[in-house]
Formats: sequence, structure tokens, C-alpha cells
Amino acid sequence: MTVVEAVKSRKSTRAFLDKPVDKEILYKLFDIARFAPSGHNVQPWEILVLTGKTKKQLSDALVEAVKSGVERQYDYIYEVKDMPQYIKDRRKACNTRVFEFKNLDPKDKVALQEHILENFRFFNAPVELLLLREKNLGENTFIDIGIMAQTIMLLALEFGLATCPKTSIAAYAPIIKKTLNIPDTKIVVMGISLGYPDNNAYINKLTMDRIAVEDFVTFYD
Repeated sequence: MTVVEAVKSRKSTRAFLDKPVDKEILYKLFDIARFAPSGHNVQPWEILVLTGKTKKQLSDALVEAVKSGVERQYDYIYEVKDMPQYIKDRRKACNTRVFEFKNLDPKDKVALQEHILENFRFFNAPVELLLLREKNLGENTFIDIGIMAQTIMLLALEFGLATCPKTSIAAYAPIIKKTLNIPDTKIVVMGISLGYPDNNAYINKLTMDRIAVEDFVTFYD
């Protein structure tokens, strides 16, 4: 697989096979991913690899938090109310696309909650990655974490694996820290569900549109 093929074929996978990923494969993946760039080579990322009982324990805690209405509490500013309208429009279009694809009525509270809970069940992936960083760092290191996340997701394809990045679980950072005994000096940035894709699952046929080059690139001579 070429880099071009990896970039263009990567997508958020929301259904995985009930098949474990060998630790040896994961180690090989991270042994390559560690070459991801970062500002001043600070390499601020810390990655927790959750499988088996630990993954289930965290998933159960997060699902219970959502069901019981626990207030969301990120370690960082997740969004702002006065974001540009075109960004709001893209978010709305994304949600509408997913709802229509799943034939889900967002007014159906039961169905909507079940849809949301899939994130916290990690889409039944055999592996859940948590990406952390130290709290006492500049916001520029979020860029480094994003670079590492993309590196992991592209490399996963090389090993026949699929991924789904999620910032939604970071909304319950205190619960994650309590469940996994993570010190409060760390920030929970995001999660990545990882495993072998269920290619027969209808939801995995879902794709998203991308804006044209002209909509985000400006050339200066």
C-alpha cells in the first residue's frame, strides 16, 4: 500500500470483527509510529493500549456515566459557542449524513442515546488506544498528538487494521483517570478504536465528502 492509497482509503470504522490483535503486531506498529515528528522533538505523547478486562472495565464505566447523565468534563476546551458558521454547517452535515445512513431519527431519544453509546463501547473493537499528554505543556503539543494519531491510523492499514478516532470519550476524563489510575497531571486527549474491520457491516460503507482544494488552499506567488 502506498502513502497515497493509505491517506485516501483511511476512514472511521464503526464495526470490528471479534478477533484479537496480536501484541507483536501492535508493538511493530508503535515501533514505526515513534518516528512521528513533534515540535522541538519533545514527543509529548503517552499511549495506553487497552484490551480485555481493562478495556471492558473502562467501557462499562463510560457507558454508565452517559446513561446516568454525568456532566461532561474535558481536560481542555473542546469547542466554543461562537465558532464560524461554515464550521457549524460542516458539523451539521456530518451528523445528518450519519443519521440518514443509519436511518436514525435524532428526535428518537432512545435510538440517539444508543448511537452515542457506541462510541463508549469502542464500537466493539478489540483494542482501544488512549492518547495522553502532560498537563503542564503548551497547546502547541496538541498538534504533536494529532500528528501521532494520524501516523497510527495510517500505519494500521499496513497491518490490515482499521481505526476510529474519538475525542468524545475525553469528555469523561475524570472517570477515565479514576478507572485507570491516571494522575491528574495528565490530559486525556483522545481515543482510537483499533481492530480488524467487519467489511460486511453496512455502517462501514459510510464515507464522508471532503472539501475541494480551492476551498482550503491559497497560493501566493
